[in-house]
Amino acid sequence: MPDSHPQRLPMMGDDARGAFLQGDREDLLEVLALRFGAVPASVQARIAACESAETLERWILVAANVPDWTSFLTDFEAGQGAFRLVGTSYEPIPAEPKPTASPPGPRARSTSDGAQEKEA
Repeated sequence: MPDSHPQRLPMMGDDARGAFLQGDREDLLEVLALRFGAVPASVQARIAACESAETLERWILVAANVPDWTSFLTDFEAGQGAFRLVGTSYEPIPAEPKPTASPPGPRARSTSDGAQEKEA
């Protein structure tokens, strides 16, 4: 797979670099739409204006790994120095809460007529 980082591809022409950037922009918008629904125009505009392959790729990783839109926006607004894919903010499928034990005591059961009856 080609590397889209301009610093690693010094001979890449402006047209090729632009094509890689546009591909990253489209990928990011697609991931956001698939995960969170409609992408606000302000976010689309900021993505369209981004000229950094590194930033776009970071946003793609964040979009794919955060559990919700608010978490994406937090990183999106924080800037490049805030990037780290660790912690509960970067779990795309949040852990299910552990079931709590039901209190001890008699359990109710339904009778054939729908009434509730306590077990002894």
